[in-house]
Amino acid sequence: MRKKMLKNASFLVIVAVFLSFVTASLVMYEKVRDAVKGSIRDEAEYVRTLMEAARETGASGDVYLVSTVGQTTANRITLVDSAGKVLYDSEEDPETMENHASRPEFIEARENGSCEMVRYSETLSRQTFYYAVRLDNGEILRVARTTDSVFKTLFSGTLILGGVLLLVLLFTIYIITVHTNKIMEPINELDLEHPLNNVIYEEMRPLLGRLDEQNRQIARQMEELKEAGEVRREFSANVSHELKTPLMSISGYAEIMENGLVRPEDIPEFAGRIHHEATRLKTLVEDIIELSKLDENSGKLPFETVDIGEMSREVLKNLEHQAEKKKINLIFTGEDTRNIRGVYRLLYEIFYNLADNAVKYTGECGRVHVDLRETPEGIVWSVEDNGIGIAKEDQERIFERFYRVDKSHSRETGGTGLGLSIVKHAALVHQAKIRVESEVGKGTKITVVFQKEN
Repeated sequence: MRKKMLKNASFLVIVAVFLSFVTASLVMYEKVRDAVKGSIRDEAEYVRTLMEAARETGASGDVYLVSTVGQTTANRITLVDSAGKVLYDSEEDPETMENHASRPEFIEARENGSCEMVRYSETLSRQTFYYAVRLDNGEILRVARTTDSVFKTLFSGTLILGGVLLLVLLFTIYIITVHTNKIMEPINELDLEHPLNNVIYEEMRPLLGRLDEQNRQIARQMEELKEAGEVRREFSANVSHELKTPLMSISGYAEIMENGLVRPEDIPEFAGRIHHEATRLKTLVEDIIELSKLDENSGKLPFETVDIGEMSREVLKNLEHQAEKKKINLIFTGEDTRNIRGVYRLLYEIFYNLADNAVKYTGECGRVHVDLRETPEGIVWSVEDNGIGIAKEDQERIFERFYRVDKSHSRETGGTGLGLSIVKHAALVHQAKIRVESEVGKGTKITVVFQKEN
């Protein structure tokens, strides 16, 4: 950044110095040109005054007088008679010079009394400044100077100007470098891990504020990734354990039967145990596959209009047999019909898993109450039981994969430990919120809040 700032500032200074040099050179050229024009005009008027004064005193010899002045001046002096014949020239032999009657400065001076112009000189083969003036006897006095003299003066002036501007340029770049280093010094010393703790320029506070927020986001994301990694490792270990347990049971029972160690009358019991473990293994695999699908395709699932009132009654009907075994009273209240947009299969998973858990963890002669209604918060579905309840420290973890409230991982209820994880992911697909209210020994209420359709 420092190099870029220095580069940009130096470029601007160089451009400014260059433009200053060009502008100053043009101004200088105009000044020198005007000075040269003024010089030859003044000299012509001076010589004319001398010649007219000499005539008034009775002196003669215009050529002699002009030649005397011509020998002492750097300008070229020419005297031409009224017919255009060259009488005197300070740099050329008049005898070899052509008639000047057709020269533009001669014509204009003869007609108007004086003439000032710049043109190419055939005699000198270069651009020349001319000033011609008509004398009282009709002769034309012309004073000239080539543009070379202007450029020589300009060249020497521009050399001096260029040297001065070069020094100014170098000094300016030095000053810019020093100030850039001072500006960049606190920036280079920024504590990027704690941006807001730096003593910096006021203009940078918004940037450092955004940087601090990004640092916080990165820290949160890193923590989430760390937690996700731990969850994956724990999940892998649990999957291995959960799959191994029914497989070992199936293998053990089958081996005992294969070796003839089971009495014929006990074979149905062993076959039933194998069937039970195989069913649990099948359910576990299905739940794992379901979670994988939710992880991969949560944004690609087909939504449709679903009547969750009718679905709730269907769920309770499917749980009637299980509830009757424990003499549990199933109750449904609220709206009989309520349509929402969602994935039918996942909505059924949410309601069935939550209601099924309520039945499983409610004791004999208990009660499971499902309620559906619309509130200002949204479409609210809830299931409440008077079962064993969930401890406060376990309530935030019940939706983790393979997490069971009973620390011994008892499988008496027949669950895989993945049901509530599926509920959580299915709720996320529908942008629904889940709340858990529970007290040990008194029961649990789980509420799912769906957004209203616009």
